[in-house]
Amino acid sequence: MLDARREDLGRMLRAWRMARDPAALPGPVPFRGHRTYLTQLDMALLLGVSERWYRALERGEDRGYAREMIDGVARILALPPRQATALYRGTGHQPPRRPAGGVRPDAALLDLLHQQRRVSWICDQAWDVLAVNAVGARHCPWLARADANVMTWAFSAEARYQLRDWEARWAAPLLGRLRLAWQRWPDNARLDEVVRGVRREPGVAELWERTADTRETSDDAARPMYFPLVAPDPVDVRVAAYGRFGDTALRWLVLTPEDPTVAFP
Repeated sequence: MLDARREDLGRMLRAWRMARDPAALPGPVPFRGHRTYLTQLDMALLLGVSERWYRALERGEDRGYAREMIDGVARILALPPRQATALYRGTGHQPPRRPAGGVRPDAALLDLLHQQRRVSWICDQAWDVLAVNAVGARHCPWLARADANVMTWAFSAEARYQLRDWEARWAAPLLGRLRLAWQRWPDNARLDEVVRGVRREPGVAELWERTADTRETSDDAARPMYFPLVAPDPVDVRVAAYGRFGDTALRWLVLTPEDPTVAFP
């Protein structure tokens, strides 16, 4: 028997889906025709799950849905905080923590982000991810999580599979960026929280002590990164950061392959 609360959440989720304009999504939607709403099949394709599995969510069935799937639903449907919280709690997950009153990218910056055919995202001073394009969500699924943070992920065990030659090529430069930002914005409580979390990761405290000379940090050096949908071997990429003139609150980042013939499908 279906739980009445979950069944009601399913009804609300269906209404949210039907109200979502496909034209507002960050990338091409894998369906044919011209419609003003998303179907269950559209959602399943965008989430990378079966239509039956997504349909079960809207039916209110308790199937232990992965947090990554719920993150994807919240992002695809652009759910505001109250609806997103209901979805997370209704599926047995803790809602993501977001700082109140945080800065958000404007429509023009989002338009530039979604035009990119490379992995690209926007984050704030604390490296919380505020928006990601379709290419980024496909090749770096962690960016699409509702609570994604670049630094928290980069120093996790999970990141070392995708960031190749991690300690020598990635860890030191990233720590340099993190500690300089920590000094630059001492009143940013969320950034302080990120720093403390990163330093608790295995081996990072020692690495922090060994990489105090941030003068050697180079943001434009090419570094190896693994994209299984792109190539069987790691691809050297450069990380470029852009921003609005005079605005230090947001960073727009783009991963550009060193080899210009490499393309992100």
